[in-house]
Amino acid sequence: MIEKIEQTIKKYHLLEKGDRVVVALSGGADSCALLLSLLALGEALCLKIIVAHFNHGLRHLRSDEDEVFCRNMAQKSGLVFVSEKMRQTAIPRGMSPEDYFRRERYRFLDKVAADNGANKIALGHHLEDQVETVLLNFLRGSGLDGLKGMLPMRENRYIRPLMEVSRKEIIAFLKETGSAYREDSSNDSAVFLRNRVRGELIPFLKDKYNPRIEQNLVRMAEIIRRDDDLICGYIHAIMASSHVQKRKNEVSFSAEYFRELHAALGYRLIKALLESLVSAGVGFSSSHIQLLVDLAGGNSSGKAVSLPYGLYALKEYDRIFIRRDRIDPIPDYEYPITIPGTVDLKERRLILSARWAAIDELDFKCRQNAYFDADKIKGSLLVRNRRCGDWFEPLGTKGSQKIKKLFIDRKIPRPERDRIALITDQESVIWIENMHLSERIKVSPQTKRMVILEIRSPS
Repeated sequence: MIEKIEQTIKKYHLLEKGDRVVVALSGGADSCALLLSLLALGEALCLKIIVAHFNHGLRHLRSDEDEVFCRNMAQKSGLVFVSEKMRQTAIPRGMSPEDYFRRERYRFLDKVAADNGANKIALGHHLEDQVETVLLNFLRGSGLDGLKGMLPMRENRYIRPLMEVSRKEIIAFLKETGSAYREDSSNDSAVFLRNRVRGELIPFLKDKYNPRIEQNLVRMAEIIRRDDDLICGYIHAIMASSHVQKRKNEVSFSAEYFRELHAALGYRLIKALLESLVSAGVGFSSSHIQLLVDLAGGNSSGKAVSLPYGLYALKEYDRIFIRRDRIDPIPDYEYPITIPGTVDLKERRLILSARWAAIDELDFKCRQNAYFDADKIKGSLLVRNRRCGDWFEPLGTKGSQKIKKLFIDRKIPRPERDRIALITDQESVIWIENMHLSERIKVSPQTKRMVILEIRSPS
């Protein structure tokens, strides 16, 4: 068995020389075999092993005895031992006991790794665990992401060296080495779905349909894993492209671009975008993903849908926005501009500096500057966001236009309209951030005095 585990480690590059590894030790046969096998391979790989035991407390005295057994096993090998007892709190609504226990266990393992400077966390999942996981995900109606089963290595830190070893081989190894282990009666309880799959469904499938069902499902998971890796590569490329925009607590994408994608990529893109806004391990159902697919395919601008975990999605013209929290309305802001003078516009993370200048400083190639004819400015200047009734005279035209209509024509999303900075004099808007300068105050051959507005980001 040790040789098979060594092959698995090399095949999937699970360990490198000098790795610091937290071994999750429950006291059961699988985790005991994991610890013993890593100890056997540890010298050649110069591994630093830390043993971690999470006491679920579900079997009361027996759970405490498991902890004592694991401590003794670690101490006999001269290893650091860390344990923690699960807090007896109510399981959150909508979460199964298995999911809750798993999250608590991973939280503990992550903490042990952080406290001990470990870069790997070794888990004792074996071949039959993989079969059970694939079948469970099949029963739940999972896609490729679920049917590929457990990964030999996840996030470059969680490793499963026993993935290609059967339970039968594990027990034979422990008997051969005379190693003790603990029996967990909860593994036989029909309360947990995984136990029913193990004790009822798999034996039924082996007896009635295919005695090699386990090997076939493991092979299928490996094939699907390769295909899934290819799709994930495409999704990562799309998420890094200009088609997807990311800001704090928000991602967005073009609905038109989304409709051009193959459906397989479209659905997976939405799944990846949703998961990018929540903590690791949180999942979304196909119905949640379908809500966004329908939103992207519809024609209703301004439509919003609610999603789990505090997320919501909004369609604004051709763009779909997914946000972690509803954004509070932007309050009105307004600052006077003196010449010369500088305004720190915190609402837009901009520094605006105005100064008098000679006409020979005019340089339209400088995108960070705006130029005004000083003699055409009416009264004092303000920088602010929009107000009801705002209007301006677009450059190159002879008429006036409402700011509201401009934003609609430019398809500026509603939440963004109140952010955009405007500069006004006592008559109208004369400058719109990143868009327009007023015809009324433009610099011309007749200009005698000029104002330069320099726009930059805070350093």
